[in-house]
Amino acid sequence: MKKISINIIYLSVILILSYLFFFHNIGNYSLKEPDEGRYAEIPREMIELHDYAVPHLNYVRYFEKPPLFYWIVAFSYKAFGISEWSFRFPNALSALLCVIILYLFVRRWFNEEVAFISSIVLMSSFGFFSMARIVTLDMFFTLWLFLSLLLFYGYYREKIPFLLYSFYASLALATLAKGPVAVLLVGITILIFLFTEKKISFLKEFKWITGILIYGVITIPWLLAISLKEKDFFYFFFIDQHLLRFLTSKHKRTGSMFYFFPVLFGGMFPWSIFIPRGIVSLWRKNELRLLIIWTLVVFAFFSISKSKLPPYILPVFPPLSIIIGYMFHKKWEEVIERKREVIISTFIFFILSTSAFLCMSSTFNEWIGNISKDAIDILRDLRAFSIYISLVSIISGCFLCFKRFDKFSFVFSIFTVFSSLVVFMLMLNVNIIDRLNTTKRLSNVINYHKGGIDYLINYGSFEETLPFYTKKRVILASYKGELEMGSKYEDTKDLFMNEEDFINLFASDKKVFCVLKEKKIKRLKERLSERINIVICQNERCLIYNH
Repeated sequence: MKKISINIIYLSVILILSYLFFFHNIGNYSLKEPDEGRYAEIPREMIELHDYAVPHLNYVRYFEKPPLFYWIVAFSYKAFGISEWSFRFPNALSALLCVIILYLFVRRWFNEEVAFISSIVLMSSFGFFSMARIVTLDMFFTLWLFLSLLLFYGYYREKIPFLLYSFYASLALATLAKGPVAVLLVGITILIFLFTEKKISFLKEFKWITGILIYGVITIPWLLAISLKEKDFFYFFFIDQHLLRFLTSKHKRTGSMFYFFPVLFGGMFPWSIFIPRGIVSLWRKNELRLLIIWTLVVFAFFSISKSKLPPYILPVFPPLSIIIGYMFHKKWEEVIERKREVIISTFIFFILSTSAFLCMSSTFNEWIGNISKDAIDILRDLRAFSIYISLVSIISGCFLCFKRFDKFSFVFSIFTVFSSLVVFMLMLNVNIIDRLNTTKRLSNVINYHKGGIDYLINYGSFEETLPFYTKKRVILASYKGELEMGSKYEDTKDLFMNEEDFINLFASDKKVFCVLKEKKIKRLKERLSERINIVICQNERCLIYNH
C-alpha cells in the first residue's frame, strides 16, 4: 500500500512538471524556421491532397523522411484542428511518454526513487526540454528507439516473449519515424552488449522469423506503396538520404569530430557535468552497461557522420538520465569528495550571472546590432529575463560554495530548482519567442491581401513556415534547396522559376507579393528600383510588392 502511494505521488509530480516543461503555452508561439514549418506543412498537405503515402512539401514530392510522424500530426489536425498547438502536441506527448516509460522500466528494475530521480534529470535537461517544445523528428524517433532498447533489455532479463515481439514492433516504428538507421544503431549496441556479457549465443533466442515478420508487416506496406508509385523514391531515400548523408558532406551539415561535445554538455546541462563520473563509476554495473554502450554508440556514430545537427544525439538523453539518476540515488547522503563537478558548476553559474551585464553593455549591444537589427529589440525585451537568470545563477552558485551543501542530495535539489525557475521564466517570455525566426507576421499581411495577389513568390530561399501560414502554393524563384529532387517532376514546374523569369514577372502588370531576405533587396533594386515597395520586415525577412 505504501509503494502504491509513493508511486502515485511520484507520477503526480512527474505529470505536473511535464505539463510545465512540455505542454504549457505550446500553442502560443509561432512555428520556427525551417524544421517546424516543414513538419507542420507536410501533414497539412496530406489532408488537403488526400495522399498519405507520398509526402509533399509546398505541393512538391518530398522523400527525405518516412511518414509516421506526419500521420500522427495529421491525426492531431483532424482531432483538434490545424494550429500550432495541434502540431506540437504529438511532439510534447512523445517527450512525456519518454519520461513515463523511463519511470516504469527503471522502477521495475531498481526502485521508485531511482525512477523518480532519473525522470527529473531527463525533464530538467535543457536540451530535452527544448526539443519537447520545438518540433523536429528527433523526439519522436527517440521515443521509439528508447522503448526498443528497454524492451530488448527486459527480454534479456526476464525472457518474456511479449517483450521481444514488442521490441520488434517498436524498432519498426522507429524505422518509420526516421529510417533504417534505427536498426543499425540498435543492432550495433546489442551486439557490443552481448559481447561484453559473453553471451553472443543469446542471439539464438531472438525468434528471428517471427520478429522479421512483425518488423516487415509494419514497415513494408508503406515502402512498397511509395516505391510502386514513385520510381525515384528508393534511390533517393536509401542511398542519397541515408548512405550519402552519412558518408559525404553533400547536405552541407558538416562539423568536426568534436561537434557533439558542446551539444551534449549544453543539452544535458546542468546534469552534464556528472556524465563522466556516472559512466566511469557505473560501467561494471550490469543493469546500466547497456545504456552506457548505447550512449557511446550513438555519440560515436553521429560524430563520425559527415552530416551533423544538434538534435541527432537526443536519443542518448534518456539513458544518460538513468545513469545520472542511479548515481545520485546511490550516493544521496554522501559528500562529493572530488569537488571538480561542484567547482565547474559553480564557475558556470557565475558565468551565467554575467548575462544581465552583457545585455546592458553598450559594446555588446553594438556588436549584436551589426549581426541583426531585430536582435537589438529582442535583447532590450530580454533584459528583465537576463537579470532574473543572473540572480538565479548567483544564488545557485552561492549555495554550491557552502560546505554544508556539498552532498549529492543538495546538488540534485539545487540543479532541479535552477532548471525549473529558468523554464518558468521562459514561459513568461513566450511573446518574445513568438517573434523569432518565423514568417507568421509576414503571412498575416499576405492573407489580409489574399484577394489582390496574382503570385506569391519566395525569392532566393525557401521560408518553410510560409506555405503553412498562407495555405498557398509558394513559387520559389532562383532557389530549389531541399525541393530540388521534387522539382524534377513535370507537375511541379510551375512552382519554380529562374532569376530572369522572376525579374520579368515582377516588372509586369501582375500583382506579385515576394518574401525574401532583407540583404537581397539591395541587389534587386539595381534592376527593379521603381517597382519594389517594402510592405513589412521581420527577422531579416521582408515582404515586398510590385504595385
